[in-house]
Amino acid sequence: MKNILVILGVLLVAAVSACGGVPAPAAGSTVLLSKSDAGKTVTVHGGDTIRITLDDTYPVPGSSLVWTVGSSTSSVLQPGTTNRTQQIKNGPGRTDTYTADFHAIGAGQAVLKASGATTCEAMAKTNCPDQQFTITVTVTR
Repeated sequence: MKNILVILGVLLVAAVSACGGVPAPAAGSTVLLSKSDAGKTVTVHGGDTIRITLDDTYPVPGSSLVWTVGSSTSSVLQPGTTNRTQQIKNGPGRTDTYTADFHAIGAGQAVLKASGATTCEAMAKTNCPDQQFTITVTVTR
């Protein structure tokens, strides 16, 4: 039995070498994105999950930055679950982690639009504008 497995392994390596490349990862992978991916284009496979994680911030009492993310084309990237960790209720400088999953269900291109709503009770809204960024996702079959 061990000899058969060795032979199969050798044949697989030979087949991959003959094709000139490494097989693509199996569909169903999770691709992790964050604010550092703003403005980028990423390519994923159908069946993959795209998970974007952002930090909500509460720097001082009465101020905050709270994120939401949406997909421009739900037939390409279907929204999945979202989660926001529970806030720590003491002192300034606390944060939450916002996570949103999207499922790559169709070939094409979609844009993930992240919107960060700000509040700043002690300042005019012009001094703490809302934040936005996008990440373009291309889904292949």
